[in-house]
Amino acid sequence: MRRLLFILIPAVLLLSLGWFCWRTFGRSPEEQLQDRQRAFLLAVESRDWGEVRSMLADDYRDDYGNDRESAVEGARQVLGSFFSLTVKPRIVRLQVLPDLAMVKMQIRVEGRGAGFSEAVLSQVNSIEDPWFFHWHKKGRWPWDWRIVQIHNDGLHIPR
Repeated sequence: MRRLLFILIPAVLLLSLGWFCWRTFGRSPEEQLQDRQRAFLLAVESRDWGEVRSMLADDYRDDYGNDRESAVEGARQVLGSFFSLTVKPRIVRLQVLPDLAMVKMQIRVEGRGAGFSEAVLSQVNSIEDPWFFHWHKKGRWPWDWRIVQIHNDGLHIPR
């Protein structure tokens, strides 16, 4: 029995290590980016602003005049009144170059909240235009993808 444990435990550890290495380094850039996009939307959904901030590049800029800090603060204000929030994405197109990528997706949201949360749901869900997430890989690791811009032609933010 002991001999079996001495064989079984290292085998399980080696298999776990192999799976981890494959999951971390063996996947295509498209798979890496899909995971990062999913993680970003989950961070928004759970309103984990530290995680959202970490996924935006230092040089983040959007067409609405936001840098990384003002984009996170704006999202915090707009989504902070929700008790529950569910983001329902559908990827329309995914383009990946070695260190650049673009995700084009339709987004619908569901949720409950106070204040102007119903207005937010109505505005976002009425947008027919797809959302564009522009990513740049800022390092060599699979988790080094950062968003440099988010854009939607149908989104109108008063300045």
